Amino acid sequence: MKKLMTTSTLAFLAMSLNLHAYNGYEGPKDNTFQAKHSDKWYGVTLLNTTLGPLARYSDVIGVGQVSQRTNDHFVVTVDHALVGCTNGAALLMYGAWEESGIMKEDEIWEESLIAHYYGAYFPTNQGRIVFAACTNMYATNSRMYWSYAEIPVEPMDIREQLSLRYLNRSWWYADRDDGLLLTQFTNVLQAVRFDQNWTNYFYLCRDGANSPSNRVREDSFWDLRDISVFSTDEQAQFILDDPLVDPKHKNMILLPGWRYPNKDF
Repeated sequence: MKKLMTTSTLAFLAMSLNLHAYNGYEGPKDNTFQAKHSDKWYGVTLLNTTLGPLARYSDVIGVGQVSQRTNDHFVVTVDHALVGCTNGAALLMYGAWEESGIMKEDEIWEESLIAHYYGAYFPTNQGRIVFAACTNMYATNSRMYWSYAEIPVEPMDIREQLSLRYLNRSWWYADRDDGLLLTQFTNVLQAVRFDQNWTNYFYLCRDGANSPSNRVREDSFWDLRDISVFSTDEQAQFILDDPLVDPKHKNMILLPGWRYPNKDF
């Protein structure tokens, strides 16, 4: 079963590109990221795979050991279940979503750019990884829907197989960055999925922008950017009053027409 991308979804993705191009991040970047497409997709990829969206919109999240690695999938035996799985479960993980939706419509498909089908972006066999995978693909990756236990929108695409959201941005080795990335992710997961606490999530993103982990720093910047763009008037003022927030986010809030409070894309 497939869901067609709506006009609002396309508008959201276009807006997302603009957000990343305007007043953007200039710090260290995720040094393991491998772009299948050209750099013009970097912003879209980030918005789909920063820690906030991974935590809120993934169907299955956990930590486990990789086995039975093939050209198009691998198996993870879960030893620390977080969302949608149980300890001891053996999960088949398939390739990423790029061949569907907006990526499929782009004309830059080339054989040299789809190496992930041959396992180039999969973890090594017996490696212990953190994973965030899904069968339901949502484009609404900025709003965390703080007032809802469930996501109140339809997915833009549905797969029969559990799939990575994007290459090696949807998984990482559990000991990466001395465990800082895993710790940040589990804290974000608690704030956006279980407790749904906007203030706690804000502080995680604000403070994560100074993390020694490049992935945490970069993701925190863009997650805080989304928090700012979709803030209510009260939340926006809270951000403006915080002296530790990067001025770029404050400048974005103050720009007329750049904030979307209570807007569901």
